[in-house]
Amino acid sequence: MQFKLGVTFEACFPGEDRKSLNEYLSAISRDTLLKTGSHFLGFNTEKSRYSDVISFMNMFFSKGNQNFANNAYQNLLNYVAQAEYAIADYEIPYVGSSLLFFEYVFDNVSEDIETEKTNEEMEQDIFKAYLNLNQIAFTDRGIAQKEADEKSGIQFTPAQVLLMLQFHNYDLTNYRTDKVFTCQFLRAISYFEFLSGIEQCAPLLNAFYKYYGVENYNEYLRRLLGITHSVLMKDKETHTEIHLEDPSHEDFIDKHILSPDDIASELDFVTLRSKPLYKIEDLRYRIISPLFVIEMIYNGLYFRLKLINDKLPDDQKVKGLYGLKTYEYSEQYALDTILKEIFGNRYVQKSGKELDQVMNSAPDYYVRNGKRSMLFESKDILISKESKTSPDYKVLNDELRLKLFENEKSKPKAVRQLVANIEILLKGEAAYDPIFPTKRGIIRPVLVVHYRMFNTAGMNSIVNSWFKDELTKLEKSGLDVSRVQDIVIIDIDTLMFNKEALQSKKIQLWDVLMEYQEDYLRFELSKAKPKPRSEEEGIAMLKSSYKPFSFFLDNKVEKFKLTRTPRELLEKAAPLFPK
Repeated sequence: MQFKLGVTFEACFPGEDRKSLNEYLSAISRDTLLKTGSHFLGFNTEKSRYSDVISFMNMFFSKGNQNFANNAYQNLLNYVAQAEYAIADYEIPYVGSSLLFFEYVFDNVSEDIETEKTNEEMEQDIFKAYLNLNQIAFTDRGIAQKEADEKSGIQFTPAQVLLMLQFHNYDLTNYRTDKVFTCQFLRAISYFEFLSGIEQCAPLLNAFYKYYGVENYNEYLRRLLGITHSVLMKDKETHTEIHLEDPSHEDFIDKHILSPDDIASELDFVTLRSKPLYKIEDLRYRIISPLFVIEMIYNGLYFRLKLINDKLPDDQKVKGLYGLKTYEYSEQYALDTILKEIFGNRYVQKSGKELDQVMNSAPDYYVRNGKRSMLFESKDILISKESKTSPDYKVLNDELRLKLFENEKSKPKAVRQLVANIEILLKGEAAYDPIFPTKRGIIRPVLVVHYRMFNTAGMNSIVNSWFKDELTKLEKSGLDVSRVQDIVIIDIDTLMFNKEALQSKKIQLWDVLMEYQEDYLRFELSKAKPKPRSEEEGIAMLKSSYKPFSFFLDNKVEKFKLTRTPRELLEKAAPLFPK
């Protein structure tokens, strides 16, 4: 979760006017530019060798541009010398700029254009175009953000600052490939199993299988793994290509690619997420984004199903397909399945379906072990691309509150729903657990989310502050809230990825939630042990306290060398490859 600063145009070319992307990229062939964009997107987001500025420049520039590169680097050193950071805190590649570079080329550069520039001229102009995009992403965004901050007059907390800095690109820059792949694969199988058990979904699934030329979802996922395999196995930081030997697979892949008729330029890269590779020529494809290729397995599945559902005759369409996915599947089936697997047959447990039969506005899952109870609220939600990318914190905060606190009609959402159910428990009015010990019972609220963007540093602290404000209202009404714990946000991938560890006796979900609460959510610099030896060390400790639960748990499981999900992954994958 290391945060680096982007090298910008003005840092390397002080005093030089920026040109448009069209001016920089003119007279360079589309294929050259697309290959360059794919190459940038092939860099690792963590521990990339090209995160080092000199390594990047040595890779990018040929000998003929040595003087040009040296001058740009010296200008950068002069720029850094006047800043409060070291050169090691800066890097050139930024995934947001790489995606925008690719999108621009795909949408605006014609296949008819031939290269008229020398190799040295191309390197210089592509470099300047890229740093121009970095300038927009970092400096221009920072200026717009500062203006919005001054206009709002908000006195920002450290958590709000961190959220604003990272939320717009957190899911692009903070991930581990093995976790994303494991969870995308397991969630896709789970989703297909869920749909297969619903009679009204049969026409949709049959139409889906027919369109992709497969017999069932096992064959569909097996063939999709053929695309992701090249990403998982790549051992170099460069563009990745797929070369088919069997033409029979071409039609399947063609239905997952970005075609010349598509428009790629959309905020938050909606099109590239759904079609993350493009065709070079017959039987040859190039990966646009390795991350998007892996996320296509599950995250893109609903959208592919929706396209087919929309074309079905009215009497065969699945009504309310989106609600079926976000509520019946995500908030009930998926959550119920994984929590039941984690807790086994221990404790008092009530699934979402069981709770709904007992009361309205029930929690999505309930567990009690003696005096310790856990209330789970699940939200399969997304934030609009406008709010996600806005430089105005108020825009983002307003939408987060609409999705996680209360909507436009003042209907309670996650935080207020949890507080309402806590009130019922404390009053001894929970019909689903009439023997809950109201005088000594400890309550742990948990918010389960389904997209890792909600793991952004500071998010849990902000949501927890809303929660505490609501608890104060309960306290003023006369209820004892002293044993109600802080709210913790967990993304479902983290539960899934660490399921085997959480099933063991070496680590318990309740215990790690308490540890995270004490060491992170309730961290106080004045009580830190060991005490910080400098102001810089104190600031670093404070920033670290805002890390998400996902980061904490992943590290803890690795530290203890506990197993994750390889056994389940192998079990679920076996039917895909029949003997």
